[in-house]
Amino acid sequence: MKKACWLLLCSLTVTLALVAPGARAQLAITSSPNVVGSGARALGMGSAFIAIADDATAASWNPAGLTQLERPELSLVYNFKNLSEDFSSSTHPELGGDHNVKFNDINYVSFVYPVRRTFGGRNLVFSINYQRRFDFDRDLKLRFNSIGAVGGNFVATRQNVDYSQRGALATISPAVGFEITGRLSVGLTVNLWDQSLLPDNEWKTRNTNRVGTLINGMAFPGVRLIVEEDYQNFKGTNYTIGLFYRATERLNIGAVYHSKFTADVDYIQTVRFRPGIGAIRSRREKEYVFPSAFGLGLAYRFPNDKLTLAFDVTRREWDQFIIHDPQNRNLGMQRTSGVTGLPVSRSKVDPTYTVRFGGEYVFVNDKKAVQNYLPSLRAGVFYDPEPSGGRNSGLFGLGKGDGDPDDYFGVALGVGLLMKDRVNLDVAYQYRWGNGVRSDTFGLSGTDADVSQHLFYLSTVIYF
Repeated sequence: MKKACWLLLCSLTVTLALVAPGARAQLAITSSPNVVGSGARALGMGSAFIAIADDATAASWNPAGLTQLERPELSLVYNFKNLSEDFSSSTHPELGGDHNVKFNDINYVSFVYPVRRTFGGRNLVFSINYQRRFDFDRDLKLRFNSIGAVGGNFVATRQNVDYSQRGALATISPAVGFEITGRLSVGLTVNLWDQSLLPDNEWKTRNTNRVGTLINGMAFPGVRLIVEEDYQNFKGTNYTIGLFYRATERLNIGAVYHSKFTADVDYIQTVRFRPGIGAIRSRREKEYVFPSAFGLGLAYRFPNDKLTLAFDVTRREWDQFIIHDPQNRNLGMQRTSGVTGLPVSRSKVDPTYTVRFGGEYVFVNDKKAVQNYLPSLRAGVFYDPEPSGGRNSGLFGLGKGDGDPDDYFGVALGVGLLMKDRVNLDVAYQYRWGNGVRSDTFGLSGTDADVSQHLFYLSTVIYF
């Protein structure tokens, strides 16, 4: 009788460890947001757009490029995405499997207005923009087995984990571009990350964990743990500063800086344990520090005015991506890396360098004085790494890591059609992939994923 009571106590100890106030599920899952690009035209060129930026999405890529717009215009961009993660693990083969999430949303909305009369006749252009900047959507359905010893007893657990993450971060962004000289322009975009302006500017995770326990070969009733995390009232402001230089009649140089910023967010955690206690809810404020980025681009238009080639390089400082949680009771978890989920002192995260190359060919008919339908074709390739702790397998799990990013590559195709110089339609498809990546997701040695992402963008621009 005493032994049975002791075994039952051990079972409760194992399961209650999962549901103590503020605790996370035994299988911790890290998930960084995905950086979102803007516009089908840019996407079709592999997003090599810093030194082009001559459409309504310029406020996102390089606001100085707004000075190239001569007419008021309204734009709308819609996107469809299919993201797949195929995990494999040498230490926990039960984690293997393919996980998919599909979603669609509005990517960009803008209105551009050039000022006709300015000081010195210089171009001055204003725009107001809605930009979707980060996606959080992710689905994982997993099995995870673990063994250990509690009080001299052999304990084995089996978890069925259903993890879902939904949400996005977007901005309302007024922007201005001003032509200083005939060759040099500057631009500024103010990005307002404010849920009072954008009610859907939030994200949520739901982790349902069904746990079965075996102690010394004796099975105990299964339990279910549900942990919900809501991130609400996200507020912050940052800036995008751009330069656009017409080095020659055909060569453009662009530079852009996205400032680092700190945002406040209300964090609400709800823990439910079945069978047993009801919901345990806690609420506190966190600070998220998002990283700065700097980009440089070149674009060359060939003498026939039909072919344009572009090349971009962007550096993003992911070591600045830090979560401040001053009320966290766990030692060392008040300041954690947004990439690894570990304390900053144990996280090395190197910057990423994105390299993009793309081209656009416009089918201009030189024999026609007026071309009512002007088609175009685009293509691009890119190297687009994601931040990672770069932790390697060690004797007791994963080591501190070298901070090396995960390698991702991609290709893109796009087509466009300008109709009667009034309406422009653009369609683009992008395929992005990475093999042997995301080893930080579960913090388990010998565990990574092959990732593939399919993106489809549709844009329309109306000129007034």
